[in-house]
Amino acid sequence: MLLSMTGFSSKAVSIDAPKAGKVSLSIEMKTINSRFFEMVCKLPGALNSLEVKIQRLLQKKLRRGRLYLSVRFAEDNEAFESINPSLKHAEGYLKAAEQIKNAFGVKGELEITDLLQMPSMFVSTRTELDPGDEKQILAVVETVADLLLQARREEGDQLYNDLLKRFALCKEKMNEVKKLSDSLMDSIKKSIDEKLALAEGGDEVAKLQLEDLYAALNKADVHEEITRFNSHLQGVDALFKSDKVEKGKRLDFMLQELLRETNTTMAKCSNFDISSVCVDIKVELEKAREQTQNIV
Repeated sequence: MLLSMTGFSSKAVSIDAPKAGKVSLSIEMKTINSRFFEMVCKLPGALNSLEVKIQRLLQKKLRRGRLYLSVRFAEDNEAFESINPSLKHAEGYLKAAEQIKNAFGVKGELEITDLLQMPSMFVSTRTELDPGDEKQILAVVETVADLLLQARREEGDQLYNDLLKRFALCKEKMNEVKKLSDSLMDSIKKSIDEKLALAEGGDEVAKLQLEDLYAALNKADVHEEITRFNSHLQGVDALFKSDKVEKGKRLDFMLQELLRETNTTMAKCSNFDISSVCVDIKVELEKAREQTQNIV
């Protein structure tokens, strides 16, 4: 099983908070690929105290990826907050008005409508979250995270099927390289036998040509590279079947090794047909590597 780092989930729920009453929450989560776990969190002011707890919870569940989390109260209802009059400010405004009247003989009375327009007449008081509120909110966040994990699994299945096809094609192509290499070596060996017969007859040119043929035979032998390539493919298959959750980094390393063996094979064999097949393998490996960047 593979987990993609890309996913989206959302949920609107209502909770019964002992102090704030019935509270409606809307939660959205979106993740994209990243080397590590990163969280960009947008919470209402009343829930800021939960940010660290939410981050720990989600990091344990999601492991890798850049997470964008948005939590808001439905219909902009500022739950866990209340608006109260600032009696101190009101008293100050009334006393100041009385002083102005006494000092300058100004007539008139300060009405409530006048007071309501004065700055700082109201203050927002935040209701402290009790353990029950925190538990309910964290449970809702965890539920949305589970939905996100399900979306990641579904995309991970698509990535898995795509990668299986690419690695199967790479194995097929490398078997083709082996056949071409064996054929090339047989051809070189045949030439060696012919030149060797001439060299034994005293042909000096044939003796010189033998050295080049021996060098070409040595370079054309890519049995070791093909064996290591297939061994890495077996490692990939074992990784796919393992119970490890985080497979992206391991798979990326294995792809580097597969590319290394392919490049070495191309460098050793200057045969056009072999080089052409190796290019096909590299194309598939590069495509697989792009997909791997999105795996947890």
